[in-house]
Order: sequence, then structure tokens, then C-alpha cells
Amino acid sequence: MLPRLYRRQPDSSVLTAPRVLALVFCDQGTLVETVRFYKALTSVSLDMDMDIPESGLHVVAVGSFLILEMDQKKLDRAAQAVETHVTVLVANLDDTVAQLVASGAEVVQQRWDSPPGPGMRLRHPDGMLVEYLEHRPSPYDADSPGSPFR
Repeated sequence: MLPRLYRRQPDSSVLTAPRVLALVFCDQGTLVETVRFYKALTSVSLDMDMDIPESGLHVVAVGSFLILEMDQKKLDRAAQAVETHVTVLVANLDDTVAQLVASGAEVVQQRWDSPPGPGMRLRHPDGMLVEYLEHRPSPYDADSPGSPFR
């Protein structure tokens, strides 16, 4: 099964500042209610909906909240994901990681590739565990229908 990607802005290289997203984890089967709650809380529409069933992951962004529904049996990094404090969407992952490592951050999870783009997990010198992602256009964007949550 192919992933379904809906992203209002599929290319993070245009970001002039990192986009920080607070992580919200929801139990399987509660994604619809969770998205509805955060849409009402923020009064904004979602701008990202990524269903990647082969990875056991469904991710929806509503404002500054990144809502994750995970199949922990399929997601190999589920334990680290739950321990992660925030996700930061950046214009250039390699440049960002080089700057962070030079400032004392430690790479906890090496670079991975996913349909929306590459990512890495780093621990800041103060102990905060952060997932850094870079989004790039994907053929899945053009082939995917819009989000059913909109």
C-alpha cells in the first residue's frame, strides 16, 4: 500500500525559520476525535495528513500540534518517538544537524528516509530529545487525495 500524503507546503526548503511542532500521541482508533479536538482548540485547519501504513504511522498537523497515531508493532522507532519532546521542520537537515552537533548536540538516531523526506533524532546538551525533519516534494503528493479530516 502506498502512503497518502497531504501537505499544504511539501517543501520545507522555503522555511525562513524552523517550524516547531508539539507532539501529541493518540491511541489507535482515536485519531479522528483527537484531530477534531485540536482543530477546535486552535481554530485552524490541518495542513498535513500523512498516512504511511507500511510504517505503522499516521501523522496529522493542526497548527503547532503534530498528532501521531502509531502501530507500535510496525514502527521500529516507536519507543524513541514517544520519548521525543518536539519535532522541528527545517529547511536543510544536513546544515541544521552540523550546526547542532558543533554546539554540543548528540545524534541519537542516524538519518532515515521516509516519503515526506529525511529525518534525524538528536539530544540537545540540556537533555531534550528532538526529531528534525526536512520535507521535500514527493510523487505521492500529486497522487494522493486530500485529507479526509479537512
